[in-house]
Amino acid sequence: MLNNTAIVLQDGGALDEAAQVFARLIAALEEDGASLSLGITHFNAAILDRDRRRHDAAIDHHRRAIEILEAVAGPDSAHTIAAIGGLGQTYAFAGRPASAMPLLRDALERARRALGDSDDTMLQANNLAAVLRTLGRFAEAEPLDREAYGWREANLGPAHPATLTSRKNLALDLAGLDRPDEAKAHYDAITATLEGTRGPDNPLTRDMRLERDMIAALSGTAPAEGFDLDAISDRAEPSGDNVLLANRLAGIAGRRGDERTELALNRLSLRLADAWHGPYHPTTLAMLTNVARSESALDTEESFATYVELERRLRIWSRREFASTSDPATLEQVATTTRENIGDIMRYSFHALRDKPQVMQLVGRLLVEWKAPGSLERALLDGLRDRLPPEDLALLERVRALRAESLSRPDAADADLAMAEARLAERIGGLARLEGEGQRSYEAILAGLAEGEAVLDFLSAPLRSASGKVEERIFAMMAWHGGDTMLADLGLAADFEALIPPDGKLMTEAARRKLHDMTVGRFGARVAKVGRLFVVPDGVTHLIPFDGLLDGQGRLLVETRDVRILRNARAIPPADLEQVAQPGPMLLVGAVDYGPDGMSALPASGPEVEAIAARMTAAGYEPEILRGTDAGEAEVRATSGGRRILHFATHGFFRPVEAGETATLWRAGIALAGAGNGDEARQAADDGILYAAEVASWNLSGVDLVVLSACDTAQGDRSYVEGLNGLPSALAIAGARRSLLARWPVGDRGAAIFMDRFYAHLAATGSYDEAMRHTKLDAIEGRLDVEDDTWLAFALIAN
Repeated sequence: MLNNTAIVLQDGGALDEAAQVFARLIAALEEDGASLSLGITHFNAAILDRDRRRHDAAIDHHRRAIEILEAVAGPDSAHTIAAIGGLGQTYAFAGRPASAMPLLRDALERARRALGDSDDTMLQANNLAAVLRTLGRFAEAEPLDREAYGWREANLGPAHPATLTSRKNLALDLAGLDRPDEAKAHYDAITATLEGTRGPDNPLTRDMRLERDMIAALSGTAPAEGFDLDAISDRAEPSGDNVLLANRLAGIAGRRGDERTELALNRLSLRLADAWHGPYHPTTLAMLTNVARSESALDTEESFATYVELERRLRIWSRREFASTSDPATLEQVATTTRENIGDIMRYSFHALRDKPQVMQLVGRLLVEWKAPGSLERALLDGLRDRLPPEDLALLERVRALRAESLSRPDAADADLAMAEARLAERIGGLARLEGEGQRSYEAILAGLAEGEAVLDFLSAPLRSASGKVEERIFAMMAWHGGDTMLADLGLAADFEALIPPDGKLMTEAARRKLHDMTVGRFGARVAKVGRLFVVPDGVTHLIPFDGLLDGQGRLLVETRDVRILRNARAIPPADLEQVAQPGPMLLVGAVDYGPDGMSALPASGPEVEAIAARMTAAGYEPEILRGTDAGEAEVRATSGGRRILHFATHGFFRPVEAGETATLWRAGIALAGAGNGDEARQAADDGILYAAEVASWNLSGVDLVVLSACDTAQGDRSYVEGLNGLPSALAIAGARRSLLARWPVGDRGAAIFMDRFYAHLAATGSYDEAMRHTKLDAIEGRLDVEDDTWLAFALIAN
């Protein structure tokens, strides 16, 4: 009776009441333990929650259904396969195709293996093709839809609803592949079948006839007489298929050169997507991007406002997605999707707005919000989970649930979310600090610059050309004291890549001259008046040693101005914040005993930490040294708390990320005691390798400086999620205020000499930045016995 009642309520549209009945039914069935009925009911509840757009609740029901059905019916039963495919569909509906795809592929593979050629198998093929279609991957969707249509026509008949669905899907694929003649032929057949079985005036028949005529008129396969786009737009009902169809038709109009019809259809697809998917769904964001591009091409008055709205929605979507999930595939999908949109906004700003006041606000927001979106907040909350009291943990889970819900139900969730976020920020001090920093606009950053200071801020983004080819481009904005700005398109990232040695060696003087001309030199004579230059790299520019670039007179940039490297422009301290190094506890790690198995000793690392300890003791610091077998992971973790400076003189590594790799923070790290006792694969917490993934989980919020006097520690995978994904991002996520790292391999002796002089200048000046610059000038002017590849390797990065 409970089951029947839930179904009646669901069919009648009383979804909330149906959910309550399903909850009672699940509670009753759970009293008898796992059963087929319980698994199916969880599956049904998941579909209901998906219809209610409560995607996180639906995902929980799906997972429980899969767990139960695999146990009681087997991993290859039709029920289990349906549950796995259903979870994939729900991820797709929630706008998380990266999470959906593996599940949908798994469901199809299981169905082919266990169920053979059957309607259940064709259903899974249909579901996978639907997600591929929303991603614009029509060439992959087409064979799946063709297979499903062929089987269903042969086994169910041409007039069966499932056959007609598959045939329409195939027609949509063909329209997406720019084969409108074939698409129209399928629509002709569908329309003829419906006219014969349901009548010419049936609503479904009329809809199919309308879609057919739209494709025919716009593709030129039939006359356009009587084609009334306004009337069609008024009649169009919100649905996923209609969003895609309007989008495909806009593409056809664009290829015919009919830009105004293309814009009208793009606006139609956006209206339908807003109604069907909600404002923060990837499909809706893609439709909004298309509208912005069309308006820009026609130079309409609305184009700037549309791009501003696009950036706003992208920021809300990405922030809530990043805060509500830690799944690497989902995070990368979110970051990649948004970065191509951000590149489009930057290109528009460069071409249309660079001489207008609006560029400052829009481009400035892109530069501060999109270098590593949401990572610090997400990492902070992830790291706190095990230490929060129950009431704060419940509040955190509520914030995450509301953020996820707000993506599909913004009107219902936004007010509650704002209150919950404010309460969470009150309860968690670090979050309040991040929220405060997140309020700081680029205008406020520039207002804090002193005379003679400027910011050079880069943004790397994939851009799609008119031919459809996607290439990474580098944009940069230079902003001066007083608020003046200049925006430049620096060209293809590949041109930068060609000048940077792939093996981590020092780049040639010719390459450093060329890179100067491609970056700082692009901003002309005004750069000569800059005494202090804050540089905020992105993408491939992370690998450029800016202080070692050579100008037209052969002078090093560090000789002519104070160059400071930042992770984000918000790392520029406000004018009223004194940046003085305060003496306090230090931890130094050196002369490490790596064990017997192949890792060479570093003879200069022991004297390095001894000399630093003596020098800093005299300056009022309180150093402690860990050496030998005492310099293990457990000892370092136990001893690092409460230190102002952490210094590691040891081996470092970064292994380039392999294709498909998601756990990139396990590809970088430093060696501690016992590191040579095993292989370099990920091991236990105390295996002797301190990986970036482990560092990211530490709380380093009270640490002023982390020094990794070790090879390749400034290297990382260039990621839209974390910026430079490796030890640089791990230390920032952990909360260290600044990091001193090596861009490439450095010699043991040279590193020790460089570090001793750095701390001498730190003790004398009380400034980390001045100490770094003076040390490099000493090397350049011959007062420090180190090679160029040593002093150029080291970078001080403000987080």
